[in-house]
Amino acid sequence: MSTLIISTTTIVSHTFARSSYGLLLPAIEDSLNISHARAGFGGTVVFLAFLPATLLVAGLASRTEPINLMRAGLAVAAVGLGLNALAPSYPVLLIGLALGGAAGAGIWVPAPTVATAGVAPERRGLVIGLLTATIGVGILVVGVGTNLLRSAMNDQGLWRPIWAIEAGVAFLLFVALVGFVRPEPTPKVSGGINLNHLKSVPGWRQITVAYALYAIAGGGFFSFVVAALEQDGGLDRSHTTAVFAVMGLVGAVFAPLTGLLSDRVGRKPVMLGSVAIVGSAAAAIASGAVIAVVGGAILFGAIASSFPTQVAAYVRDHADARVFSGAFATMLLFFSVTAISAPSMMGVLADLTGSFAIPYLTLAGVSLLIIATVATLPSSASQSPTPSLPASSSPES
Repeated sequence: MSTLIISTTTIVSHTFARSSYGLLLPAIEDSLNISHARAGFGGTVVFLAFLPATLLVAGLASRTEPINLMRAGLAVAAVGLGLNALAPSYPVLLIGLALGGAAGAGIWVPAPTVATAGVAPERRGLVIGLLTATIGVGILVVGVGTNLLRSAMNDQGLWRPIWAIEAGVAFLLFVALVGFVRPEPTPKVSGGINLNHLKSVPGWRQITVAYALYAIAGGGFFSFVVAALEQDGGLDRSHTTAVFAVMGLVGAVFAPLTGLLSDRVGRKPVMLGSVAIVGSAAAAIASGAVIAVVGGAILFGAIASSFPTQVAAYVRDHADARVFSGAFATMLLFFSVTAISAPSMMGVLADLTGSFAIPYLTLAGVSLLIIATVATLPSSASQSPTPSLPASSSPES
């Protein structure tokens, strides 16, 4: 029961607080009469709020149980999603998006630690893959549910009730996490934002840069993929939502498979393959051909969470408990700095050029930079986990 509850928390941080905006964005643009550039700013706000929240989580990670951070994240997410559901205007929607983005740090930073507690190193990739597979399940359910609700209400522009349902689910998960999940206490460590924790990871510079670049590729891709399906691919809204659901389905299947594969062959080869597929998917979207656009979206859905999964597993291989939370949170600072620019960049380029070809070609180019960076990681470190950084002997606070 506890494992199931923990695994579903990433649906709130990634599906509800991030991906749902991309799904609902065409309807929001029509309803609130905003351009792609303004809509892109909404995606930017999600990551802009994620940045200070990550700083806060990193500061608390050394003296707070990871499960408490997750509980707080779920509570804030429920409030933010509720605001999205009630938003009478774009500024109010931005506040809700910001709360959801901030909540994501509280959920995602400690999630791999809580999920892999007591798990052997050779199975961490699979477990973290299963953790992120729930994101795909969430995307599938939200996509199918959105189509069903819109059909039932005979309103293809409906979007607020979707977030109302998501707010309710987030609240129920918060109650479940408080009432049923009781993990073992973790040893206290010194730190917070502490580069020494991150520096304990072999190739920390390369993995941090690669993860930061992926924030542009992944964040930019998801922000406008449904809009690209509708505008460039020529699909109607019900079909774009169906493609979104399929993206979730294939993601749920491939996330644990790539995690299992990385346990067998190493993190580095799987990271390289994952980013190559993301780049190919972006190029397919840029072509504008209907089959290529749909295929590119589904291909991205299959592999979207694979790279972040491998990054988390790679860091987890070399850091235990709260040390991981501090190290991963430090990486997420760099991730969120670059992610801030991606949605707005995509929206502005789309408005300037009249299509999503140039924006997605840009993401394909970013993917090449990630591949070049990951290629310099030490292969031995990515395949044979080293001993974890020991807990500090400093007094508990």
